[in-house]
Amino acid sequence: MVNRFKKGFGRLLVSLVTYIVISPFIPPGTIAAKGMHLWLSVALILAAMQSGSGSKRSVAVIWLVPALILHWVGEFIAIPYVKEGALAMFVGFYAFVLVSFLKQLLKAKKIDGEVIAGSLCIYLIIGLLWGSAYHLIFAIDPSAFSGNLMEIEGPKVHVFNYFSLVTLTSLGYGDITPQSLGAASLCQMEAIIGQFYTAVLVAWLVGMYGKPLRPKVEAKED
Repeated sequence: MVNRFKKGFGRLLVSLVTYIVISPFIPPGTIAAKGMHLWLSVALILAAMQSGSGSKRSVAVIWLVPALILHWVGEFIAIPYVKEGALAMFVGFYAFVLVSFLKQLLKAKKIDGEVIAGSLCIYLIIGLLWGSAYHLIFAIDPSAFSGNLMEIEGPKVHVFNYFSLVTLTSLGYGDITPQSLGAASLCQMEAIIGQFYTAVLVAWLVGMYGKPLRPKVEAKED
């Protein structure tokens, strides 16, 4: 399965890393900021194309297209609940893509660059999923989070992506803290998944790396 999409995970990884690293440095409301939003849209299209073939890809597109439409409408027109709807759709899209990617990687027969890139893509998409979930909770209840970074004016998308990745890695700087039980529950779920994924991923990669070597070793011993 992975070999059918050669270099797809690598391109997606570069796109996601570029967005996560560069976009926070760009002032909000500028043309460059819109360009980075467009960059993320293209990256998500790559993710949808990478989710599989046939019905899987169709489902990914069905999730993504309404999310992108709502997102871009909300960028230019102030319509109630449009941004909340886009965030909810993005959460569903990220969740579907994560499951699809995991199924593909579990079918891999050997460890190569695509498998490593796919594993990293899953990790980053987990961060984006929870970032969208945090953002959605904040849009519904602005008192759900507090902290120094929450006082920054403008869109909070990069604030919540940062908070999500920090929580995922269990760093816990304390510059943003949940102030509701729902937000706290999401935080603890992400921290658990982050630790669990890292431990299982490393064990799986080590196990997969050793598989091709075992028959050769056994043959030499005979």
